[in-house]
Amino acid sequence: MSNLPSDDHSDYMSDGEVQYEVKHPKLNENFSTTVIIANLPQVLESKVSKLTAVLGKLAGKVGALSTATPPLMPMNGDKTHGFAFITFQSSADATKCVEAINNYQFDKSHKLSVHGYDDVCGLRTVQDTYVEKQAKPYVPQADTGAWLRDPGQRDAFCIRQGHETEVHWADGLRDPVIDYDGSREKAAGIQWCKDRMEWSPKGSFMATIIKQKGVILWGGESYEKLGRFAHADVDHVSFSPCEGYIMTVSNKPDALDAVKIHDIKTGKTIRAFKLYPSDKFRQEDEERGEINPPAFSWSYNDDYIARMGEDLITIYELPSMKLLEKKSLLADGIKEFQWSPGANTLAYWSPEKGNSPAQVNLVSVPSRKLLRSKNLFQVNSVLMSWQDAGRFLGCKVLRHTKSKKTVYNNFELFRVMEEGVPVEMLDVKDAVFNFRWEPNGTRFAMVHAENAGATRMNVSFYDMNKTVMADEAGIKKKGKKLTEGQVLPELNLVTTLSDRQCSSLFWSPAGGVIVLASLGDSSSGSLEFYDVNQTITLAMREHYRATDVSWDPSGRMLSTSVCQPLSGAYFKFQMDNGYMLWSFQGKQLFVAAYENFYQFKWRPRSVVLSKEQIKDVETNIKKYEREFDRADKERARALYLEETKGKRLQRKTFRDRVADLRAVYKDQRQQRTQMNGGYDSEDDNNFTTTTVKMTEIIDTKETVIDEFP
Repeated sequence: MSNLPSDDHSDYMSDGEVQYEVKHPKLNENFSTTVIIANLPQVLESKVSKLTAVLGKLAGKVGALSTATPPLMPMNGDKTHGFAFITFQSSADATKCVEAINNYQFDKSHKLSVHGYDDVCGLRTVQDTYVEKQAKPYVPQADTGAWLRDPGQRDAFCIRQGHETEVHWADGLRDPVIDYDGSREKAAGIQWCKDRMEWSPKGSFMATIIKQKGVILWGGESYEKLGRFAHADVDHVSFSPCEGYIMTVSNKPDALDAVKIHDIKTGKTIRAFKLYPSDKFRQEDEERGEINPPAFSWSYNDDYIARMGEDLITIYELPSMKLLEKKSLLADGIKEFQWSPGANTLAYWSPEKGNSPAQVNLVSVPSRKLLRSKNLFQVNSVLMSWQDAGRFLGCKVLRHTKSKKTVYNNFELFRVMEEGVPVEMLDVKDAVFNFRWEPNGTRFAMVHAENAGATRMNVSFYDMNKTVMADEAGIKKKGKKLTEGQVLPELNLVTTLSDRQCSSLFWSPAGGVIVLASLGDSSSGSLEFYDVNQTITLAMREHYRATDVSWDPSGRMLSTSVCQPLSGAYFKFQMDNGYMLWSFQGKQLFVAAYENFYQFKWRPRSVVLSKEQIKDVETNIKKYEREFDRADKERARALYLEETKGKRLQRKTFRDRVADLRAVYKDQRQQRTQMNGGYDSEDDNNFTTTTVKMTEIIDTKETVIDEFP
């Protein structure tokens, strides 16, 4: 059948030419959501789908990929060109992809080069003639170690109170003084810290959290803004021990970038992770109603960062953030792991499983060599604690009897630095509440009592080494005679303090002195300053309702504080908010109270003197004492002059006025003489001087002397 109109419809047809206006959709020339991944392996068409899937999985860890535009990999004959186009749902994810995957080691021969599509297209406008860019003027970086050269050898601390964040100086001699309170930011109408703040391990940086945006780094003499790390809903910040990297954490289980690792120098995000390594950990937390995923942990020298997974530990190398040797460290049934603070050594424990005993293992990284393994039976839990220098590892093991009706404690003490890693065992019948190593020493202390509900505690001190006394000299041990003063690697009880009101232990960083504190809602806040070397109590003090206790890095001062939650929840002890400073001998130095008090943090600092320099100071301590005494007197004199500056100015003004009046009086002498008829009252010749001697008895005393026969 013909589709032409019949003659009956001819009247309805126009005699003119029909004009058609074709409306095409506007071409989208914005490719900000697309990235180009170059330096890929050139593969045959049969392997394109597999390579595309690997790329999609890799890019999908950074952000959500576009469902409308799948990854595209152009062909060059029978092989690919070696690059691909990846499109995300948002330009923000595309930007993150460039930061996260650029320079990623795809395989042994290919390191990825990632660029934004628009950035590559911008190369079209490059001029034919080269125009040299003007060099930017050199701007010196902030001196992050300037505070260490403080002439007064003071320590610094930061407090969060109300809407204020303040850094103070303290030397234990005078009241703290403000170093910086965010005045520059206040003038600009902003708040430089709205949540928590954290110091870096060496005190070079101060990190402030702005929960909605991320973390800002501050440093230098004037607390300049040194960096910003974007991370929405950030809750936690952690620095690497050598301050090379920073980790920001957001407690959002569904976010693909809940955990971010950043390079502090470049400010770039190296890698991002989900909050939970697997659904098993997330399910366990949801059943408990809390968020407590396995945390990442740094090695002591910034070489590695690791996290616990299901029956394994994933260890990543820094700065590449590649999985060490492309495989995880197998750790069957692992419950906890810790890095040694003095070596790249991992300690982890796993519970009993079937007929297999519980174990504590020490593994060297990167060799994965098992340094020591200790089997444990009838175990409920293990609490591991490293000595600060990594010389010893203490494991508090909570065990049960075969009937599981009775539990008891024992300690497994590893001598990590000695050949074969020998283990000392210490059985404790009492319930143990606290365990602390002496910093850089060989002693440790524990709080224990006969039962878990006791209100009065005992505190025992042990030493991992024993010094041979005079009465033991000459005795043979292991075929060798002991000599007086000889140090043996042998665990011994130093002393036990009975019937103490104590729940927590706080060793001085300098060692020797420890504070036995009673903290918590139901405690009195009692503080006992105890000298372990002299085995005497230095002072008994109290800070009612104290929630936090911390030493300054030098061990000169101790701070106690009552802090309320940052969450803004009701705090029933709000009237007690504030902090106190004490000397290491228990003398109260300063008290400050605030309506809202959230944080007190001493600024950490590492030891800058070598062992030889420290020994020289100890040998010549008298000389340094005189120097410090002289410096203290000079500072006290300068402070006195500053405090009395106003009074001295008033006194000088008065004396100058008197001198002026005397000069006027002197100039008027001749005029006065003329007015007095030639008599000069100031001429000595007009006066007669008479000297009169008078005798006055001041006191009398009568003494009876026996007559001689």
